[in-house]
Amino acid sequence: MICVGIKTSDNVYFLGDSLFSEETIEKYSLFFIYDVREFINTLNYLSTLNGSLYIPSHCEATNDISSLININKNKVNEIMNKIYDVCEKEMTFEEILKYIFDEYNLILNSNQYVLVGSTIRSYLSYLFDENKLRYEFKENKMLWKQAD
Repeated sequence: MICVGIKTSDNVYFLGDSLFSEETIEKYSLFFIYDVREFINTLNYLSTLNGSLYIPSHCEATNDISSLININKNKVNEIMNKIYDVCEKEMTFEEILKYIFDEYNLILNSNQYVLVGSTIRSYLSYLFDENKLRYEFKENKMLWKQAD
């Protein structure tokens, strides 16, 4: 996913898909993230902007995005913590996916499996890169577990 933002000469920022609305987060809890690290970096960058108006793709135009940035950051951290916590014991991707869907009372279907599944894999990759999770293969299954 590539996110392009545009700034006009009068300090109006068109933010594209860099933020998700509070309503979207409350309704779905999970939103598509291809690269967790870059999403977090984008949120941090957005907090440095000084514009007169911000127009995200997924919510109303506003002159202050700070609370929306915090809502997005908090949800990312919440999901990351849930994944980390459930990996106290060895878990397959499918078990982690089921756990997350159960936690948020979501119904799995083929579209959600692909979109949310990809996002969960992005979280796993991020947590692995941060040395918070490790994986190993046992009996032809990839198992995720908290790093020692």
